[in-house]
Amino acid sequence: MAARMNFPCIRCGQCCRHAGDVPQLAPRTDADGVCLCLDRRTNRCTIYETRPKVCNVSYMYQHYFKDQMTEREFIQKNLQVCCQLNNVAGKRDNVEKLEKLLETFDR
Repeated sequence: MAARMNFPCIRCGQCCRHAGDVPQLAPRTDADGVCLCLDRRTNRCTIYETRPKVCNVSYMYQHYFKDQMTEREFIQKNLQVCCQLNNVAGKRDNVEKLEKLLETFDR
């Protein structure tokens, strides 16, 4: 059995700022689509230990995607989405961090 991989989250909060785009999370968002559980000052989830399963990359892979792709591929796809969200938000420093992380998964 291969070792489990952890998603290398940079804690930018962009996924939480677009939670309204995810049907399962939309009821938990404000009028701007930002998750109500995001602490905007720290970019941290205030309910991290009990967060919705759709917010947990490892859970989603193990329960819904492991028969369709490798865990490395799934993490890569999630990193690509993070990169896109940060690019749209104009967060160039974060995009550069994410691009470097993506390079490590391309090997």
